[in-house]
Amino acid sequence: MLKQTSKEIYNSLKTFLENPENVDAFIELDAIVWVDWRECDEDIVSYFNEKLDEKIEVQLVDNGKPYGNDISLKKDKIELEIPYEEEMDRDTTIKYLNNFIKPKYEIRWWLETLGNDTLGFVVLESNKWAELDQEFGRSKLNYYFSPIGIERTMFDLDMDEVFLLLELRSKNKNMDFLIIADWVRMLTKEKELKKQKNNGEIDLKKYFESTNMIKKIKTDFINKYKGFVL
Repeated sequence: MLKQTSKEIYNSLKTFLENPENVDAFIELDAIVWVDWRECDEDIVSYFNEKLDEKIEVQLVDNGKPYGNDISLKKDKIELEIPYEEEMDRDTTIKYLNNFIKPKYEIRWWLETLGNDTLGFVVLESNKWAELDQEFGRSKLNYYFSPIGIERTMFDLDMDEVFLLLELRSKNKNMDFLIIADWVRMLTKEKELKKQKNNGEIDLKKYFESTNMIKKIKTDFINKYKGFVL
């Protein structure tokens, strides 16, 4: 498979967004960065680096932690050591790499791979994403290629969240995925609060205060997004 130039990746995205049903044709192109849940994190960085016209320098930093060396990113005079917690994880690697290459580039998650062990991503110049946003509309673009914020969960979603996201996404065609994810996040928080109450981690007063607050947020959400299908 020949490596696509940035312009070719942009054109591939345009072609896909014009005819999103043609998933197989898009998969065959070199536009996608494939990341498996078992991938080594330094390899993940190299996969994205291959797509960048301006490469970033990657170093492994000895930290004395059980999971091994940390990853340090460097370009020009800017450096970032990816802040892992107890262990390396795919989500943290991709999110902080994305932050590091901004504002010139941006990584987005191709949502046709939601729920798979191997997820697809596309990295492109931010101004090209903005052109696609203008041509196809933000809702449609974000329905297929979601921006990745620091709070975004991808590989670390539990199966209940995955199934619910898949169901709601199928019911809300061309709706911004960030909106769908916000709804699922509220339901997940309700579930966590109930578990905390049952385990005695929070008292009833705190439980009812928190759940009532979420109910209000959910009501505001439904009023704001009247076309949202549950």
